[in-house]
Amino acid sequence: MDRFLESEAAAHALSFAFASGLIDRLARRSDIAAAVLADEFRLAPPQLACLTGLLVGAGIAAEPEPGRIGLSEAFRAVLPCRDLIEAKLAFAAAASEDLRRHFPAFVADLPAFMAASRTFELFRYDRCFEITPENLDATRRWVAYTTCLTRYEAGPCLDRIEPASHRRLLDLGGNSGEFAAQACRRAPALDATVFDLPVVCALGRENLADRPEGARVAFRAGDMRRDPLPEGHDLITLKSVLHDWPAEAARALLERAAQALAPGGRLVIYERAPMDLRARAPGYVQSADLVFQPFFREADLYTETLETHGFVAVSVRRIALEAPFHLIEARKPGGAP
Repeated sequence: MDRFLESEAAAHALSFAFASGLIDRLARRSDIAAAVLADEFRLAPPQLACLTGLLVGAGIAAEPEPGRIGLSEAFRAVLPCRDLIEAKLAFAAAASEDLRRHFPAFVADLPAFMAASRTFELFRYDRCFEITPENLDATRRWVAYTTCLTRYEAGPCLDRIEPASHRRLLDLGGNSGEFAAQACRRAPALDATVFDLPVVCALGRENLADRPEGARVAFRAGDMRRDPLPEGHDLITLKSVLHDWPAEAARALLERAAQALAPGGRLVIYERAPMDLRARAPGYVQSADLVFQPFFREADLYTETLETHGFVAVSVRRIALEAPFHLIEARKPGGAP
């Protein structure tokens, strides 16, 4: 779907078309007369022509004949993922504004960029310890975004790791439980524990309250830096967690995960890899990943740490989604033969 969001102007047009109901109107019909749309949405013909021209140019809309507008078949195909499209649009708007206003700091003074940016102000982990209405509201904004991403990113990982071969999953930094719930849905005998900060866990319980697999996902609140990690799990996963941590802290977390994992168990890291900026300049929607580019790592730090702590069968696969991902798997020696 990112190909429809490459142009900033077209992305703004699509955001307006969603918010105004224009996309819903077009989705119900094969095509509609432009004059009818101008009347219904109270748009002057030149403004409607500008709006629809941007949508057509981005491949979102099509003109089957002069004076008539409809959604393109390609865009209809991704419209069922509207929640992800709208989440990407909202986050790209904030990230692109940060880059536009603070790009010198982005390349020359990263801490100053982080302090000034709307993007990093959103991810206020310091507000995730005490459960208050204010902290819940503030945290819900970014948890909703990361949950939406995981809703679509989990499948390519779970397709490859076969969670049904395990009994108990520990998802470290598991956020709203979306990844754990999808694993449980695929593996009816699997039970899962999500370990995350208290406010995030509270939001996770909300997220899974009405889902059948939610009954098999327990939330354990704590701080991975210092609190004991739950033991007795034969699968530990870290999805989009380690890039948040400096190298030494990431190594320390992997060491703690290694100690908590049951002998013979498997550890899985599923992380965004750095974008190849030399191959192609990122478009507007990739602003959301570009602001985090300094934190995305190659797999070496993770694989070397796992091998240092005795893990075997360490493997790395690269998955090309809208951004590149590492899928790293390793097994802890021991357990039943």
